[in-house]
Amino acid sequence: MACSLNTISTIDDLSRIRAVLLPHLLDSLNDPNDQTTDTEDDDLPTSESVARTAALLSSYGKKKKKTLSGRNQWLRECKIAFSPTLNFLVTAFDQQIVVSTAKNKGSSQEQSNFTASFDTKLQVESNERITSVLCLPIASSTKRSSPEWTCIIVGFTSGYVRMYTEDGILLFSQIFHDESVVQLKCHTQFPSHIRSLIEQPDELYIQYRSSILVVIDGLSLYQLLKVCRDHALKSTNMLSSSSPQLSFKKWGFPDQTQMFDFASAGLITDNRFDQFCVASMTGGYQAQIRSVPPLFTRLITIGADPYCNFYYCAEGAQVFHLNEVAFALADKVKTSFMSAVSRWMPVKQTPTSAEMRKPKIESETKLESRFSIRDLRRHGEKIIVSPGLHIAAVCDSFGRIIVYDIHRGIAIRIFKGYREAEIGFIQIEESTIRDASMSLSSKKSALFLVIHAPKRQLVEIWGCQQGARVAAFNVSKNSHLINLEHYTLGWSSSGSNSSKLSQYKQCILLEENGEIKTFQIPFHLILSDRNNQRAHDIMIVRQVRRLLKESNDDNESLKTDILQQLKRLISLECQSEILDLVFHADYLDLNTIRMFINEIQIDSEKNSHHHNPQDSTHLQEFCNNALTLLNIYTVIEQYRTDHQLSISINEKLFSKEEFQNELELNDDETTLYYRLFEQEFQKRMNNSKKKVHFIVDDNENIFNTNFSFGQFQSMFISSRHSHSINDQLEIKLTINSEDFSLLGSYLFSSWLWYNDNEDFQEKFRTYLRLLHLKNDDLVLLCFHSLLSIPLNLPRSIQTWKQIFSILYSMNNNKNLLKITLEKSTNALTALLLSLIFRIYDKDFYSSLLIRRLSALVAIQNFYSSMKIHDEQNQSYDTTINELTVETIFIKHRHDYLLELLTRQIIDANISPTWLSINSTNENSFQTNLSICRQILPHTFEPTVLLIYSCWISMTMWNKQLLSAANSTLTLTNRTINDLFYQSLTFYNQIQIGIIKQNLGSLLWHTYLRSRIVTLTQLIEKIGKIPKDRLCYKELRLSEKDLINFLEKLSKDFFNTFIESIYNQLNEIPIFNIDDVWQIDTNTIFSDQLVEPISPFVNLYTTSLALEQNDQQNSLLDIVMEQKPANGHLVLHHDKLILILYYLMYYHIKSIRPYSLFDTKGIHAFFTDLYSHPLVTDDVDGTISNKRQLFFERLLNTIFEQHDNMKSFDEKIFENILRLSTDMLVDHEYIRRHYISLLYAYNYDNLAIHEENRIHDRQALAFQLLTIAGLRLNYFVDDNNSDLTTSKMSLKALEIRAKISSTLKTWMASLSSSVDYKVHSCSLEAIEAMLTRIGCYLPQTNLSLSNLAQEMMELVHLLER
Repeated sequence: MACSLNTISTIDDLSRIRAVLLPHLLDSLNDPNDQTTDTEDDDLPTSESVARTAALLSSYGKKKKKTLSGRNQWLRECKIAFSPTLNFLVTAFDQQIVVSTAKNKGSSQEQSNFTASFDTKLQVESNERITSVLCLPIASSTKRSSPEWTCIIVGFTSGYVRMYTEDGILLFSQIFHDESVVQLKCHTQFPSHIRSLIEQPDELYIQYRSSILVVIDGLSLYQLLKVCRDHALKSTNMLSSSSPQLSFKKWGFPDQTQMFDFASAGLITDNRFDQFCVASMTGGYQAQIRSVPPLFTRLITIGADPYCNFYYCAEGAQVFHLNEVAFALADKVKTSFMSAVSRWMPVKQTPTSAEMRKPKIESETKLESRFSIRDLRRHGEKIIVSPGLHIAAVCDSFGRIIVYDIHRGIAIRIFKGYREAEIGFIQIEESTIRDASMSLSSKKSALFLVIHAPKRQLVEIWGCQQGARVAAFNVSKNSHLINLEHYTLGWSSSGSNSSKLSQYKQCILLEENGEIKTFQIPFHLILSDRNNQRAHDIMIVRQVRRLLKESNDDNESLKTDILQQLKRLISLECQSEILDLVFHADYLDLNTIRMFINEIQIDSEKNSHHHNPQDSTHLQEFCNNALTLLNIYTVIEQYRTDHQLSISINEKLFSKEEFQNELELNDDETTLYYRLFEQEFQKRMNNSKKKVHFIVDDNENIFNTNFSFGQFQSMFISSRHSHSINDQLEIKLTINSEDFSLLGSYLFSSWLWYNDNEDFQEKFRTYLRLLHLKNDDLVLLCFHSLLSIPLNLPRSIQTWKQIFSILYSMNNNKNLLKITLEKSTNALTALLLSLIFRIYDKDFYSSLLIRRLSALVAIQNFYSSMKIHDEQNQSYDTTINELTVETIFIKHRHDYLLELLTRQIIDANISPTWLSINSTNENSFQTNLSICRQILPHTFEPTVLLIYSCWISMTMWNKQLLSAANSTLTLTNRTINDLFYQSLTFYNQIQIGIIKQNLGSLLWHTYLRSRIVTLTQLIEKIGKIPKDRLCYKELRLSEKDLINFLEKLSKDFFNTFIESIYNQLNEIPIFNIDDVWQIDTNTIFSDQLVEPISPFVNLYTTSLALEQNDQQNSLLDIVMEQKPANGHLVLHHDKLILILYYLMYYHIKSIRPYSLFDTKGIHAFFTDLYSHPLVTDDVDGTISNKRQLFFERLLNTIFEQHDNMKSFDEKIFENILRLSTDMLVDHEYIRRHYISLLYAYNYDNLAIHEENRIHDRQALAFQLLTIAGLRLNYFVDDNNSDLTTSKMSLKALEIRAKISSTLKTWMASLSSSVDYKVHSCSLEAIEAMLTRIGCYLPQTNLSLSNLAQEMMELVHLLER
């Protein structure tokens, strides 16, 4: 389809318009002054008369030629404005204006005629003339498919801009600048997907002579015009007080010496990099940067000095509003009738008072140019912008057309030799079959540049940006190209949609005879010339794809349509593409596919002389190869159909005796291997009972691998990719593992469960020959047909033995078979195959492979059994299904398997006691663990499992703290310290002391030490207990979790650690490695003697198969290499952790941990535990006093926070006393303070019990005497309160009289003697306490004895 120039409309009243606008062109060509009269006489002409006649004829010819030229060019001299919908035309000249409307030609809706509706003289001021006209469609608020009416906007030399209705009624008049209006432009919303993400606003632009540009907001203009028209139609001058304001901006361009044209390039925003660049270039290093890049309105001006200027007007600039809009509207509505009369009777209008006075003219805002393009010898004359606002085209004074990339500000293309050119843009949307359902943003678009060269009488269409010329048309000399840059005002505000974009024209051509033409440009012309043929064929391929997609059955209509499309094809490559589409149509019959192949072969032979011989040969080879594959595919389908009745799926497991006899196993092998198969069969039966089961034919499960011919053909190398066809078919090297296994299942699934043993081997050999495949490929396909699906255990192994005996006789590549089994993830099937192959080849080195496969099956069962106990996480784990012999036993060492298993043990929350040998629990976990220990005794040793479980759980806990988003925590609903607690549980379960000591050192140095260092330094820095937010920031633990961490660390880790150091035996364990990880030296040597391996053997290498790193030591080696720990240094760290725990738990303030240790002790902290720094607790008196004060405050805080309604736990004091004793603090002093606190908080029974453990009871008596005095103060104070009453009791007077001044003074001084609160108690308790104090006091201290005696008498007095 080619580009065309189509006539869509005609201006009928062209002569009338010319008569109204340019009446002087109607004068006769025969001027009376220039006419010559015939001589009345018959005299012969003289020489003078002949010369005069010749001169008159010459003058007459020149004048006639000039007048005819003016007649033809008059349209170019007028101001012409079309509505974008081509339903309205305004033509103006000087002061006259003619309005024409379009009317359809009869029933035709495509072509219409323009007929003049009315003409009038628009003159308000005496000397003003029309300089610019614009037709602006106004959107309707009710009808969204088309505009409601069209507004006529006229600019005058006086600077006024006036707006009229379609009938010529004046709606609005305003002057924004006291100069002549140069031109009017409008930008409205264009619903195109290539617009930027920022919605572009509607705006009206008014250009004045002295580089002044007024920008009127489109929304306010839309609302104002709507109000004005409503009042004009009602013919009333009563306006509401809330009339809309007209918002506008006024820009000045001082950097532009002379501006001829401008263009708005839309509303944009800079990215951060561009924002910084602009700020640094314009404002320097002192420039202020906004946090959010501002919005800019991008303006482009052209003219002289500079040639082109780019301005960026920031949004939020000063906006002016017309305050007297209501008054102006009233005047206009008042004169609307006069305006309507003046349309038909052109008379000189007298200006009204509102028009006589000049309104206030706002001053412009001067803009600074962002950058410019300079050309001293040339100046720009006209600029237009593409609908997508990304490309601009400029015409200049030297006849050039320059295309600019607006975003980058560079010229991307130049056209030369186009003087007085007119330009326009046309954007073409791709027309597809899905047009009705596709959104606008999902369509493709092509942009074309239209150039009208009047001097050449030629219109050219070029593809943007670097496209070729796609079309050229000869036009009349005086034709006019009009680029319509706007659409409907108020489109977005009125909610209009873009369902009828076709009614808007982007570029039209106006001929001198009044014909209006549009351009019909196919989308595919945007492609280059050399690709046009390819584009044509692509369209045909799409059509065939649509036909195949819309049809569901093989019918004659479909065949006919596809054959017609095939005949239209040009290139041979697209013919093969259509064949691919036909191959992949599942519903097409094989005979239909064969017919299409034959048709293309016949057509290729007929037209071979039109194409490249090599391409024709490749197409013929491709068709021949497709026919070969089609024949093979037919044979396979026939075999599958024949075998379907003889297929039998097992329902029972083969017997143990049959298993042993068929595979020639001894008793031990039979017991072990049959147990593995029995477990798998029992698991299948249990799963089938749990799930809902529908009764279906089991034969259908075998034939669920349904291949279309297209899938089958796509897996083989076609001849168009090779130069010759061999007798054997070649599978594509790029095939993936899934497709390879699918192909194998399709080829061999009907044979693996085939029960007809009559001539089975001969039938199978014939079938293999018909496949035309290589022997290696046949073996691999048969293997992967079994290894890629879960094992369906055959009722009899005899069939499988026959199949593999044939395959092995065809290809005895032992290395190929071994590698295939090693790469298989279906370990149980691979085990059965390896046992079968050992029968037919006794020399086959398969003992190690069989042990590895049996171990892999046991490992998979053990791994799967742990998911039963994971109640919180029941998600299916595919990790174990990706494991192979190669992954576990060849490319990794034993620690890889141990790490994988212990992670599952931790996730399943397996109890450490289940890992011991003497466990009494009988479940699937223990059963599978015992099988694994039978096959891999060293790997599944209990100590080994405990070591790895402890280490892996501690590693997971550490990663959990370092990771912001914790998947393990989310999946298992555990607290953040659960993994840490679990690690310590595994650690405490280890029975060997040296292992426990070395593993403890490793855990401390790797994960625990750094957190204690951070916490200690944090408390030392801030001098108090850190808050919860700071704890989480530094340690990733909340305050509560941190306290629990310190408690468990001291109680469950350090206590066990220290015990393992001092109570360990002299045993040194030896950890061996099972022989399945040994290197197969025999196979390595034999690899050099076998033929090359098939490339498809590496398809099943999983992502877990990483290269073995022999340099890295295993965890067991690292544990055994640890140096013996220094017990005294471990105790030193245990003291610090206990101090940190007490500080955090009881929130003791103003104590730094390091202040309780001397310099040597501080330096010893956090050194390696095997080092021997000089550490002693025999410190100087200052530090000893600090320690003593710390324990006093600790005990005080404990009793303050304790609930007196509950009994006190003596274990708390025992732990504190043990720590104080280890730190060489006087335990007698600490115990005396503890007894004092017990009496103070009324735990007298516990205090009496503790008194028996005190040696220096005299010192205790001195302390208790103070407590007794404070207790007695409660009763004395109560009696003193009675003394203040008006009536004094006799008892109170007696007490007052008998208290001595010494006792009274001593009791008054007791309030500041202790730093804890003493609670009140009964007098009996005080009496008992004083009795015990009297026994402890020395007889030599008479003063204290007398005080105790007086206090006893006072108690007796109070008891009366």
